[in-house]
Amino acid sequence: MAEIAEVADGIYRLSLLRPPRGCVIHFIAGERTSLIETGPAVIIPGLLDSIRQLGYDPAKLDYIFLTHIHLDHAGGVGTFARQFPQVKVFVHPRGARHLVDPSRLIVDTKRAYGEKFEDQYGFILPVSEGQVRTLEDGEVISLGNRELRVIYAPGHCAHQMCFYDSKSEGLFSGDAIAAFGSNILLPGADSDLDAIIETHDKLLRLNPRIAFTSHRGALSDGLSAHIQAVRDNTKNCGDIILEALRAGEEQEQIARKIGSYEKEFIPAEYRLGAEELGNVISWYRNYFKKKGLA
Repeated sequence: MAEIAEVADGIYRLSLLRPPRGCVIHFIAGERTSLIETGPAVIIPGLLDSIRQLGYDPAKLDYIFLTHIHLDHAGGVGTFARQFPQVKVFVHPRGARHLVDPSRLIVDTKRAYGEKFEDQYGFILPVSEGQVRTLEDGEVISLGNRELRVIYAPGHCAHQMCFYDSKSEGLFSGDAIAAFGSNILLPGADSDLDAIIETHDKLLRLNPRIAFTSHRGALSDGLSAHIQAVRDNTKNCGDIILEALRAGEEQEQIARKIGSYEKEFIPAEYRLGAEELGNVISWYRNYFKKKGLA
């Protein structure tokens, strides 16, 4: 059973799976109805029921906007689009070909989630090329009574976008300002630390009134301070790890240093778990090695 809540005028949060298996879906009502994300394929039946509960017909949905194409955000877009050929799917140019031919996406998903990910998340199906449209940075899409502005937001992944809603002055932020319970951004395979910092600076200049996040619900009070904290924590942890790598320190020593930093600067409920911390340190190790910095 989905949890449905109106989080701004005409914007509804649909929660169908707990993280990390799925993300929050946002439904935008009005003259042109839209979804932000679809989640994995396994939730599509519940997603359709939720849209109907709101009094709308999925067969008349106009648009699906994807912040990025990771399984928890977009694994079900092919299943949805196949049932409803009228819907247009908006995606970053780097993600478009993987929607039309998801073979590489499936390989990467198996690597991240296991060979039998379909048993838990459902199948990744292709989207008809005629339904896919790419978006440029700064492009504005009219939904009739509101507009969504595209904001390229590389960091968590290179093909991530955010969407700024003119009516609510809100930001559909994907994983741009940290996911789940962490106040340190969790990088992906193609992340870039400089891009992460630039994205946070861009979002701070935008100064949205509210953020509709994909895993932490709506954030409004102290939003700018939250974005700043994620930016600073991500950069500072990178600096700590780089210094430790140059000193020849091992994973366990680095983990203790990051743990000490978290205890001093990050509330307990927003600290990395042991597995996440290990993954972050491994990512930074590989990143700095590729850059020739360590």
